[in-house]
Amino acid sequence: MADKIIPPALKIWLAFLFLFLLLDYGIVPSILLGALAGFAGGTIRAWWTTPGGEPTTTLELPASLRQLNPRRLPLGNLLGRRSTQRLPRARR
Repeated sequence: MADKIIPPALKIWLAFLFLFLLLDYGIVPSILLGALAGFAGGTIRAWWTTPGGEPTTTLELPASLRQLNPRRLPLGNLLGRRSTQRLPRARR
């Protein structure tokens, strides 16, 4: 994974280093902030280009969670749709 992170991280680090220097930051903060941005950008780039996709298997819930009724939970009535039909309010 490091071979996917390091090349783009160095490019991004140099770009941010020069950007911070142009914005009149000091040398040490520019190096540190550029390195932080380079590492973050390289990690995101490696994640973005790594093949993967959605998992093909579904997660099976334990029986205790499948039997759980959300209406019995505190504030459980707020979580789901109401099954009863609402009647219009009476006009005064």
